[in-house]
Amino acid sequence: MTFPTDSPAKILVVDDTPLNIEILADILESNYDLTIATSGQRALSLLNEGYQPNLILLDVMMPVMDGYDVCCVLKQNVSTQHIPVIFITSNSDSDNETKALSSGAVDFIHKPINATVLRARVQLHLEMERRNTALQQKFFEINEAQSQLQVLSTAIEQSPVSILICTTDGAIQYVNPYFSKETGYTTEEVIGLNPRILKSGLTVPATFSMMWEYLTHGEPWSGEIINRRKSGEVFWQELHIAPVKDAEDKITHYVAAMLDITERKQAHERLDFLAHHDVLTGLPNRTLFFDRIQQGMVQMKRDTGQLALLFIDLDKFKPINDQYGHAIGDEVLLEAAQRMKTCVRKSDTVGRIGGDEFVVLLLDVKSVVNATNRAEKFREVLFQPFMVNDKSLFISASIGVALFPEHALTRNELAKHADYAMYYSKQHGGNQVNVYHPSMSEHH
Repeated sequence: MTFPTDSPAKILVVDDTPLNIEILADILESNYDLTIATSGQRALSLLNEGYQPNLILLDVMMPVMDGYDVCCVLKQNVSTQHIPVIFITSNSDSDNETKALSSGAVDFIHKPINATVLRARVQLHLEMERRNTALQQKFFEINEAQSQLQVLSTAIEQSPVSILICTTDGAIQYVNPYFSKETGYTTEEVIGLNPRILKSGLTVPATFSMMWEYLTHGEPWSGEIINRRKSGEVFWQELHIAPVKDAEDKITHYVAAMLDITERKQAHERLDFLAHHDVLTGLPNRTLFFDRIQQGMVQMKRDTGQLALLFIDLDKFKPINDQYGHAIGDEVLLEAAQRMKTCVRKSDTVGRIGGDEFVVLLLDVKSVVNATNRAEKFREVLFQPFMVNDKSLFISASIGVALFPEHALTRNELAKHADYAMYYSKQHGGNQVNVYHPSMSEHH
């Protein structure tokens, strides 16, 4: 493969989804010569016709021929097997990542696509391919692995990702400037040391076991680890590490490319939190709360215990919201949530399932009386005045209680019965606690 110095590198984008193609084009077309293929068959036809890209971005999920099938065909063909392939995939589990590398890909990028990550990874692999080509051309002139490493080190001085090269016994021989920028360690501080200086102790040990399983067999490995900067700050890195071999196929060094993905991980965690929690109060939402009920039922059934489900509706909240506005109303809801959290143990759960509707899961209650007494605590704390913006506001709570297994054996039935008891409390003046009784069902 050749890399002309006076024209942009050629990239073949293989994807059957117009939106994905548009996103990739917006990110890359200003710097690279892009060619689009909307199916695996079309991509193979272009290559058979003599088109020679410097890199292929290959979607995994496509009809007729998926990305894995296309990649296997490429790697079996002498004229295309040298072209680096980066998979674009929404799958992030280790099995799919292993399958991607096993089929011949050099890397994979997860959806949704991060523009910075995409540019860095494309540039890295084009850069590495250029240097590999240069090393092959000079193979007969350079016999010592140290000389090869020096060439590579020089080539990646300006790389936008951290690059580290170490010997087989773990002594760091080279780090590029971006490594120092990202970790806080200067070159002088790390040369001769083991990369363990970055270890945070937070990465699952099995991750490193898998890494060394690949490397000791002469295979590259990619994964995510948690490292620690010199400052003590913990950060996530996407690590791509590969063995460097001499002319006799003996491993002499390891080269690692490391990309900071902390922001991406935090964004994923935030999205996951928002998917399972109420935005205003931070309490578990309906989805998460009802999962907790199911888990609690399994636990109580195993331990031959009881749990109580409380449905709580705030009396007099709507007039406050209407008179003083949503900002004041939100402050009342936040304070109500905090008060309710003080009434539960670590094993219990308070959730919000609607505007002024809250739910409480109490595990291991001893009796109906015990559940009622605990529910009374919620009623009492919510009956105390709320001071918001120098205003003294008053609400109360209508609370319904249902127990598992006494009042229901399924999650939905338990919730329905607690709801009936709550409406019974509200219909009889509010500011009271009532335990479900079958007669309450007759009014619904």
